[in-house]
Amino acid sequence: MENVDRSLREVSQAVQKLLEINEKGSGPSPKDSPASYISSNPSNIAIMSEGYRGDSSFKAHVHKVTDALRDAASSLELTMGDPTFTTTTHMIDETADSEESSPPSNGNSPSPFKVQYPELEGRSLPPIDQVLKLLRLAQIEKQRFFVDCSVVDEQEFTEFCQRVYFAVNEYSILSWIIVNVGLFYMFLNLKQPFHTQIDVNYANIHEYSQQLKDNIEAAMQSLRLCNDPSMEACQALALLYTFCNKSGRSALAWQMISAASRMCIDLGWHRLPREGPRVSKERQIFWHIYIHDKGMAFTLGRSPSIHPCDVSTPKPTVPDDYVPGVPVHLYAGYVDYAVIVGDMHIQLFSVSALQQPQQSRIETAKAFAIKILQTNKDIKKALHDGPPTNDIYKAPAMLFDMIMYSLVTIAYRIVPCEAQNSNPLQCNIACIDAARKTLTTMVEAFNDWGNDNQTGWAMLLNIMFSMLPFAAFVVLAGNTIATSSTDDLALLAATVSALEPTSTSSPSAMKLYNVCKTFHQLASFSIARRTVLEGTPPEAPAIPACMYDQQAAGDFPLPLGDLGLSAYDHIMAPQDWDTVMNGFDLGSGAGAMASFVEPYMPFDGRLS
Repeated sequence: MENVDRSLREVSQAVQKLLEINEKGSGPSPKDSPASYISSNPSNIAIMSEGYRGDSSFKAHVHKVTDALRDAASSLELTMGDPTFTTTTHMIDETADSEESSPPSNGNSPSPFKVQYPELEGRSLPPIDQVLKLLRLAQIEKQRFFVDCSVVDEQEFTEFCQRVYFAVNEYSILSWIIVNVGLFYMFLNLKQPFHTQIDVNYANIHEYSQQLKDNIEAAMQSLRLCNDPSMEACQALALLYTFCNKSGRSALAWQMISAASRMCIDLGWHRLPREGPRVSKERQIFWHIYIHDKGMAFTLGRSPSIHPCDVSTPKPTVPDDYVPGVPVHLYAGYVDYAVIVGDMHIQLFSVSALQQPQQSRIETAKAFAIKILQTNKDIKKALHDGPPTNDIYKAPAMLFDMIMYSLVTIAYRIVPCEAQNSNPLQCNIACIDAARKTLTTMVEAFNDWGNDNQTGWAMLLNIMFSMLPFAAFVVLAGNTIATSSTDDLALLAATVSALEPTSTSSPSAMKLYNVCKTFHQLASFSIARRTVLEGTPPEAPAIPACMYDQQAAGDFPLPLGDLGLSAYDHIMAPQDWDTVMNGFDLGSGAGAMASFVEPYMPFDGRLS
C-alpha cells in the first residue's frame, strides 16, 4: 500500500506540474525554464559499487578454485551426491559475484544534501517548434552531428529532447548536456536549403547557437567529480570532449575524454564479450572514446587512460558491427588508426622504447609505415568501390587521409636521411613525400570546400590537431631550408593560408598558426639568403592571392648582411635554431616552437 500511495503522489505531482506550465502561458520565468527540472539528487555515492565491474583478481581466483574443487569432486561419488558440498560451492560463487558496497546511510535519502545548480537557473532552450522540425529533418536527412559524434543516434537523441522539453519527471544534468551539445551542432551545421523548412534564418541560428553555447559552458562548470559510471555519463562526457576540442581547448578536452575513458573501464566495456547483438551500443561508444583517447594522448605526450594490452573488446567488423549511416570501412579505418597509434606510442615513443637501440627503432618505424600505408590503401579502395553519397562524409574522409599521411611522416622521422652528409634538417625521401601529401591534402580540401565554411573548417582542424602532431609542416619547412625548394615554399605558403581561419578560434590555434607562419618566413629568408650568396635567383613560388600579409622579398626580420657564408654550411642546425630565431622575437625559442608542433620528437632530423 505504501508503494501504491507513493506512486499516486508522484503521478499527482507530475500532473500538477503540467497544469502549472499550461496555466502560466508563454511568459517564461526562472522557475519555468527547462533547467529547473534538472534533478537535485546527487550520485548515490554512499551505496555506490566499489568493486571492479569485471572479474577482479580475487573473484577470478575464487571461481578458479571452486571449479577445481568441482573437477576434483567429480571422481568421488559420495562427494558429488553430498548436498552440503554443492551448497557450499554455490554459496562461495554467489558471494564472490555479489556487489561490494558500503552500507547505506540512515534515513530515506542516501545523501544528506541536495545538489544545487545556481549557474543553470533560468536558462532556456531554443523554441520547441524549430527543435521539433529539426528532429524530424534528422530522421530523413543525415546530420553532421551524428556522423562526428557516434555515441548517440537520432532516435536516442529525440528521446533525450523529449525528456528535457517535456519534463514530466526530473532528469539529470547529463541529459541537459547531451541535448544542448546536440542542438548546438545541429543548428550550427544546418545547411542553407533547409532554413525555410525549419523556419529559421542566419540571425536565428546565431541566437540559438549562442544560447546553447552558454548553456554548455555553464553545465561544464556544474559537473561533479563523483558520478556513477553509466552510458549516459559516457555519452555526455564524449560530447563535451567534442565541444571543447572543436573550439580548440585541448586541456579541457583531455579532461573530458580521460574521464569518459575511465568510466568505460569501470563499466567493463574494454572487455565486452564477442557474442552479442549485431550492433552493440556499448561497443560503439567504447571505440569512439578509445579513438580520441589514443589521439589526444599521442599528441599531448600523455599516457592514455585505456591501454591496448588490456582491451579484449572485439573491433567493429564489416558489416556486422558499425555505426548506422556512416560508411562502414571509414568507421573501421578510424578504429585501425587508434590501434596503430596505441602501438606506436608503446613501441616508438614510450620511455622504454626511447631506450632501445636506434637500429631497432628504425626497423620498427619502417614496419609501422608499411602497415599504415596498407591500411590507408585498403580504406581508399573501399571508399572508391562504395563512395559515400552524402557530402557530409567529405570531411571525415579527408581527415582520415591526412591522419594516415601524418602518421607515416612521424614514423619515418625516425629513419635517417639516405643522402651522405645531408643537412641536419633534411629527412629521408619517404618522410618528405608523406609530409607533402599531408599538406597537399589539406590545401586541396581548403580550396575545394573549406574556404566556403571557415567556421566548420576551423573546427575540423582543431579536431585533427588534437589527434596528431602537425609534424608534416616542420618536416617540409626543414626540407625547404635545406634544399631551397620553391615548390615546397609555395606549399608552405598555401598551408599557412589554410590554417589562418583557425587562428581566431582559440589561443592554441593562434599559436600553431603563428608558429607555422614564422617557419614559412624563415624558409623564405633562407632561400633569399642563398640566392644572394650564390647569385642565381630561384624560380618564384606561386603564392596564393589570399596569402597573409607577408613581408616583401629582401625585407626580412633578419639582416642579410650580418651573416657570413660559413654560418650556412649546415643551415639551421639544431644548435643554431634559437640563435637565428631570436630575430623573430616570438617569446620562445625555435626548439620550443618545434616541440609544440611535434611534441614527441626532438627537432634534430635524426632522433638519435
